[in-house]
Amino acid sequence: MSSIEDNELPKANVARVLKNALPAGTALQKDAKLAVSKASTVFINYLSTVANDIAKSANHKTISAADVFKAMEILELDHLTPQLKEAFVGIVLEGQEQAKKAKHGDEEDEEVEDEVEEEEVEEEEEIEEEEEEAEESDDRKNEQNALDDDALLDMDV
Repeated sequence: MSSIEDNELPKANVARVLKNALPAGTALQKDAKLAVSKASTVFINYLSTVANDIAKSANHKTISAADVFKAMEILELDHLTPQLKEAFVGIVLEGQEQAKKAKHGDEEDEEVEDEVEEEEVEEEEEIEEEEEEAEESDDRKNEQNALDDDALLDMDV
């Protein structure tokens, strides 16, 4: 088992995130930066563990973005999910556009733009489908748990 120190985030990255997240002129002690770095590592480990459990329960070997979004909901961080999804879709689309430009040169024709728009819609639909599947799986588990509870109550009577 690895320790937090084995998976520490780069200090420069943590400092950059803090600088962008806090109001200008906010001073941070060195210990505060270290505490945020450690907390971030713990959070990433916890989130990835929950996302992995979700993927495994769906018989997937690979964690998907939908698994991470579902883990955020389970961890009661679903109020952050809309912003996260928006940023995620933007990053995915940006990467797709860069890949298209690299493949086609600097041509900005309508065909490439149409393909990017289609991929954007497909990506959003895929995320929605994975979320719906995860919700259906949760509903089935809840129904089974309710049936099990009812069976236990019947046995007690």
